[in-house]
Amino acid sequence: MAIAGDWGTGTDEAKQVTDRMAGEKPNYTIHLGDIYYVGDSAELDQHCLGKETDPKYIPVRLLAGTDGSFALTGNHEMYALGEAYFTQFLPTLGPRDPTTGNLIGQEASFFCLRNKYWTVIGLDTGYYSTGLSSVLSWMSRIKFIKWFRKASWDKPSCRVPDEVMKWLPSTLAPDRNGRVPGVILLSHHQYYSGFDDWYVTPAEQLKPLLESRSVLWYWGHEHRMAVYDQFATSKGISAFGRCIGHGGMPVSRGARPDIKDCNCVLYDDRKYPNDENIDVGYNGYITMEFEEASLKVKYFDLNNSLLMTESWSTDESGIFTGPMFTNMTSDPGFIQNYAAYIQKHSAATGSRDSQGNMQAPAGNGASSVKR
Repeated sequence: MAIAGDWGTGTDEAKQVTDRMAGEKPNYTIHLGDIYYVGDSAELDQHCLGKETDPKYIPVRLLAGTDGSFALTGNHEMYALGEAYFTQFLPTLGPRDPTTGNLIGQEASFFCLRNKYWTVIGLDTGYYSTGLSSVLSWMSRIKFIKWFRKASWDKPSCRVPDEVMKWLPSTLAPDRNGRVPGVILLSHHQYYSGFDDWYVTPAEQLKPLLESRSVLWYWGHEHRMAVYDQFATSKGISAFGRCIGHGGMPVSRGARPDIKDCNCVLYDDRKYPNDENIDVGYNGYITMEFEEASLKVKYFDLNNSLLMTESWSTDESGIFTGPMFTNMTSDPGFIQNYAAYIQKHSAATGSRDSQGNMQAPAGNGASSVKR
């Protein structure tokens, strides 16, 4: 599958990203949410469905995978009360009909894709991401006060709706042979961040269901690409967080992660050359390749340059071994914020320079660590 976050912008870069995603010939394409600026009918048509509503711009369409396409809702869709997302977008998505090849529609704002070894769950954190509580969210813009960014009272809860919470226990249950699949969560909003706001309520809701299991969690909302070590708040689940909100919006760069509670081990801070001469980073996307109990996640930029691969495996109890990093670019703008961690979790296959040429590893590397 190919996944991008914060993609629904209608920009040239968004068009490039969806073309690259489709070029990987994934079974599924997935958007983690946010259609800009308010996700209304006209913006949905122009930015996601390839229908021209503004003659000044070329419309963009989210290209589906060979077996289908899914999308989550973000806060921007909910600024328009989610009407266009639910009534216009979801009917164009979902799995393909095996007979006609047509997409039959995504039935809800949450979903599950699974096989014997893995369960990928799309969570709705967007439904409760707007409203009166948004009025106070300006306080978290005071970025130098880290406490505001980590607090929950000053921003929307982004809680998982009750309907989803009722659906999750059976979805996460072991199979008939007792095997517990590895859990991969997808959402629009981040659980935690070294740079920006924290939305901890969903992780607290999920703790009774996932407290004893390994979790990989991919999110958007922040317009950057960043990788974190395993982390948990006092009331939330433990998860390996990955921010991939760099699908279409101008990507933030130049800041360093100043919240040290969650360990940001690497992030992409490369400057993207552009005609407008604005200081932004590279847009991009990821792919997930499943082979029985093994998983490879590849990180690409919009030029289809492979930035790195991370590998995981899961056992019969849903406990992960990993990550193992390979094919990592040596471009100095791809910041290894915790070099010792990267080296410990790197295979001896070396890294790639900015032209994609392999380089020898800095050390002997190390095997992955069971978490």
